[in-house]
This record gives sequence, structure tokens and C-alpha cells, in this order.
Amino acid sequence: MMPIFKSLASIGIGSATVDTRLESKQFHPGDTVKGEVLVKGGQAPQDITTIYLYLVADVSKGDKKTQVTIEKYQLSQPFTIQAEERKLIPFQIKLPMSTPMSTGNYPVYFKTGLDIKMAIDPTDLDKIEVFPTPLVQKLLKQVEDAGFILYRIHNEHDTTAKPHPFFQMFQFKPTGRYHGYVDELNIIFFVSEVSIHMEIEMIRSGRVLNSSFAWEYHDPNGTLFINGQQVADDPLLKIQEMLNRKPGNTMA
Repeated sequence: MMPIFKSLASIGIGSATVDTRLESKQFHPGDTVKGEVLVKGGQAPQDITTIYLYLVADVSKGDKKTQVTIEKYQLSQPFTIQAEERKLIPFQIKLPMSTPMSTGNYPVYFKTGLDIKMAIDPTDLDKIEVFPTPLVQKLLKQVEDAGFILYRIHNEHDTTAKPHPFFQMFQFKPTGRYHGYVDELNIIFFVSEVSIHMEIEMIRSGRVLNSSFAWEYHDPNGTLFINGQQVADDPLLKIQEMLNRKPGNTMA
């Protein structure tokens, strides 16, 4: 009966399965993710080319949602899984600093699969919670303290964005002293292992004012660029200064 089982396994019936188990489901960009992959053999031996793990985010592309791969990890070398065999593959990987925050509308998850020759690859999906880095959280709090309230987080497909073809936008509405002066405030962060780039967009009556701040972690005061011009100052203080200027001057 073995040839029959092999034939069925090639179309996904009675073939090997995969299940990823994570030690935690909550992370910040740059965190180490620990876990294990359980491979269960089917009704016949199968040759596994590799176990792959994709870090994936949902993004909007036009009026549809699509999936963007942020990182791909290879977890094993080729091996054979015997019929009904159980094999555990432990792993330890690092989340990229560019990993976006996860939300209900735009989840972040791991997609695990077995690359099986001459067969349908079984896969497994595991959603994770990703929170902004402490620095991004501090910057977002500065915006809220200046009189804005976060109302939407949006992932938008953009082929020009780096290092991934999308950006995550934090959208704020004004409260208090900014009401009537600013219709909306949008912020985009580009975070890497060594630096951060913050784009601020203020909108009022169709007019848009863009400001950009970029600096390196190792020397914030000495590497700060504001709108492309180098400034020897504390980035957080300069951002706070911009946010706290008189509302009538925000669109100057």
C-alpha cells in the first residue's frame, strides 16, 4: 500500500504537517523570537528540502489587502520524515528593527512551511503582537502630549519605500489648541538597526506641511538632520519644539 500513500501525499492527502510553537507572542522590533517547529510525518516517508519561516504583514494595495514578506528564515537542512514520525526543530531568530506595529486591521504573523519535493507544501500561520520600540513610543507620546489623538494606523503598499515595499502611517486628529488649525497629522517612521527617520505631515484645508527628522542612535545630537539640514541639537527637544509652536504658525 506504500505507493498509494506516496501518491496521496503528493496531492496533500495523508502528508506531513507542520506546527510552530512560540515561547511568547508579544515582541518589540529587534527582539529575539524563540520557539520550535513540530513536524509530523504522514502515511509515507517524505523528503523535506527545508523548513521555512516567513515574517509577514498585511498591507493595503488599492482597495485590497495583500501580504508582504518582511523577512525569510531557513530553519533546517534537507531531511526525511518517516511515516508517523514526530520531529522537533528548535529555532531562535531576531525580528528586524523595521517590523511594523501589529493591529487588528493589519496583523503581523509568522508563516511556517515545509518545502516538500513533488508534493503540496503544508503551512502554518501564527499571529504575533508587535509593539513599537521604546523610542517610537516616546515620540508618539510627544505627539499626544502636544494635543493630538491617534485614531488610525494604516499600512500602505509603496514600491518606493525601503527596506520593504510599504510604510506604516500613524494618523492623528487635533484636540485642544490645535483644533481649527490642523485637520490631520500623519507620521511615518523608518527604523533601522542604527538610525531612525521620522516623517511628519500636517494637513489643513488641503495644504500640506512636511517635516523630516533623522538621526543615529549612537550620537543623536551630532547626527540630527532636520529637513535635510544638519542641526547640532537634541532630536526629541527639536521635535517637541516643532509640535509646541503656536498653532497659527504650524502651516507657515
